[in-house]
Amino acid sequence: MSIVAENIVKEYKRRGKSFIAVDNASFTVPKGRIVAVTGRSGSGKSTLLNILAGMIEPEKGSVNVDDINIFGVKASKRDKLRAGKIGIIPQNQSLISGLTIYDNIRLQSIFLSQRPFLPNSSFSGMVSVLGIDDLLSMYPANLSGGEMKRVAIARTLTGNFDYIFADEPTGELDKLNSEKVMALFRKEASAGKGVLVITHDDLVSQSADIIYTMEDGRLKRKK
Repeated sequence: MSIVAENIVKEYKRRGKSFIAVDNASFTVPKGRIVAVTGRSGSGKSTLLNILAGMIEPEKGSVNVDDINIFGVKASKRDKLRAGKIGIIPQNQSLISGLTIYDNIRLQSIFLSQRPFLPNSSFSGMVSVLGIDDLLSMYPANLSGGEMKRVAIARTLTGNFDYIFADEPTGELDKLNSEKVMALFRKEASAGKGVLVITHDDLVSQSADIIYTMEDGRLKRKK
């Protein structure tokens, strides 16, 4: 099973002028593999991710998640499908300021996807690898940007999703923590999950099984 996008086109208008953010892109995120999309800022990478997740509807093309055409069903069913199958690590800060780090991590698996929380041993191991085990009783305001990013990664990985979408997951991390995050993504892929990473980081892209480059909305397979 996989996520398959075919002939995706997404166009926007800005100041009376049209521009194509995604230009006839065809793309697959297979289970058991890490797929990286690289490219400059503004090349259409994040737009592509949002289309694949069903959050932005394209003008043309189709997206099938495990053989279900997500833009051929009602929005409510599409939202339910995404919540159950796709875990998203956003590029920007997304933690809830009034919740502790522990509750922020629990939020995705319990309230959004309605999935059971990880066993204590698995949870403890993951937060230890990410170096946030001593932050669980704190609040987001007490954390650095890199720490908040690692919390967001932990929040998604606790959800046991079929697919992990990560938008610049190592953007605020040093090399050591980036390597740890990619090791966790590799563990997810080895467990049969499909992992999509949007990145500028060569270390991240080189760790992927499949690499695409994106320029001016056009997608090209590199590896």
